[in-house]
Amino acid sequence: MNRSTHEGAEREGLSRRSFLSGAAAAAGLAAFAGLAGCAPQTASSGTGGASAEGTSASAGAMQTTDPSQAVWPVVEEIEVNAAGEGEIAFVADPIAADDIVATHDVDVVVCGLGPAGDAAALSCAEHGLKTVAVEKQPNGNYNSATIGGTNSKIHQHWGMTYDTEAWLADAMIDCSFQGDVALYRHWLEANGEAVDWYVSHFDNQNLDDYPLTFAAGDFPDFRDEWDKTSMSRSWNTSLNLPYPPGELAGILAGILQNAGVEIRYNTPACQLVTDDAGKVTGVIVKSEQGYEQYNCAKGVVLATGGYEFNQQMLEERCRPRSVPGHWLTGAFGNTGDGHQMGLAVGAAEDEFPQPIALDPEQLMPYVRVNKLGKRFTPEYEPYGHLAMAIQAQPGTYDFYIVDSAIGEKIDKIWTPSSSCYGPKETWVAAATSENALKADTLEELAELMEVPVDEFVATIERWNEMAAAGKDEDFNFPGDMMMTIDTPPFYATKEYADGLNTCGGLLVDTECRVLNKERQPIEGLFAAGITSGGMFFNTYPHNLNCLSHTRNCLMGYTIGKVLGGATEA
Repeated sequence: MNRSTHEGAEREGLSRRSFLSGAAAAAGLAAFAGLAGCAPQTASSGTGGASAEGTSASAGAMQTTDPSQAVWPVVEEIEVNAAGEGEIAFVADPIAADDIVATHDVDVVVCGLGPAGDAAALSCAEHGLKTVAVEKQPNGNYNSATIGGTNSKIHQHWGMTYDTEAWLADAMIDCSFQGDVALYRHWLEANGEAVDWYVSHFDNQNLDDYPLTFAAGDFPDFRDEWDKTSMSRSWNTSLNLPYPPGELAGILAGILQNAGVEIRYNTPACQLVTDDAGKVTGVIVKSEQGYEQYNCAKGVVLATGGYEFNQQMLEERCRPRSVPGHWLTGAFGNTGDGHQMGLAVGAAEDEFPQPIALDPEQLMPYVRVNKLGKRFTPEYEPYGHLAMAIQAQPGTYDFYIVDSAIGEKIDKIWTPSSSCYGPKETWVAAATSENALKADTLEELAELMEVPVDEFVATIERWNEMAAAGKDEDFNFPGDMMMTIDTPPFYATKEYADGLNTCGGLLVDTECRVLNKERQPIEGLFAAGITSGGMFFNTYPHNLNCLSHTRNCLMGYTIGKVLGGATEA
């Protein structure tokens, strides 16, 4: 689907993951509009990076106290754009005891109610712990109604088995061998148990209603381990939950409350409390009444999401070329509060540059050319790979090209991993919409695109020759999927890589304990979801389908077991 004309979280049409339901988007935008004074606080020169509320207490050589001083070299016209201006909750300066209006004694506080925080709060409560979940926004956040894994009862129900060593090899290649293999092996070993536990709470227990995502479109009987038409292995591990994404936050809130979790919305976590030995003993939150302190007998869980809405953190941590032209997230509270709270007590984080989960704006493997009029990649790569290839081009954009016969020709590229995200008509309409450039000749189209005419025409002519021969001699695109571009009028649509969320976070072990710079656990401190790190580099590996959503579930489930004594920390 073409998403290039949308701004921020306000997108039209269908996204690959049904990224925001209409209800969720409306609720999120309303909440965002209601924030007062929500520009992220940035440190001024000479202040040491501290303000009363809202600072970026970065660690390491890349730290800057003045975001106007470029951390990364300027590349062409590329700018680091945040998803929006978020209200930063983290407080760097110590909050005085006199400013605390209330004190509470509990076992666990979970900071953040996205999928990871929900799972953590639920697991802690079910292990008998007095659990409070605090959420910065007026409601929780769910971006997708999918989950995944390799060995859950649902996967067994569909007769799926996987070569997990091949999966692990793909995982390590995708993270350039910079990920913690222990975290990946733990995911492989324990994801099924966690998914079974998570799904058991829903009112719909008919496993037939939890289809494999790759089998949810026009290939209902697809049971291969991966889509073998893809240039890289795109693993058939994702499952669809039988609920709209916009309803999941409310559904999970009800499940949490039934389990005994106390939920407090509009109550962001601001600062961790530690004792003289460095153990995390509590957390300070901010309610309508003022600062309140929770003393936590067992621990504090940071599940506050990423930092998409924090301009300074993006500038410090992410390579400018890696930051997308557009963002798709509606998680307006994601300003890196959990990251900063952890760093303030000595946590280690992923090395810079940190990754961002990316999608191309058009999901079909249409022919792509850059601003030089040249092809640059085998177009049928998993989405994360294709998005990175787009970002590597001059200006970080490309054009995808179709002709007026695309409605019939699209059958050649119709596969399990493409059909599950929407009907053919959606993708055809996106490629021939009013946002597309349209011309009766390739020369005229090149002029509209402002690319070198001769180069572009030569590129398309060569593509047509190779398509007729059934072999891509330049990039090895599957020959039987090559469709000629020879029926005017012709269409070109400018495309960027869109950002889903940041993927860099605090380093953790397999028990989700946050690690310090010596890679030792900080007692009493846990992190889950995209507040945690250790697994991703360059980008999120979309070919390991639903790794992140399943990781959210597994990490939350694990934290409850650890704090509840069901496993040894």
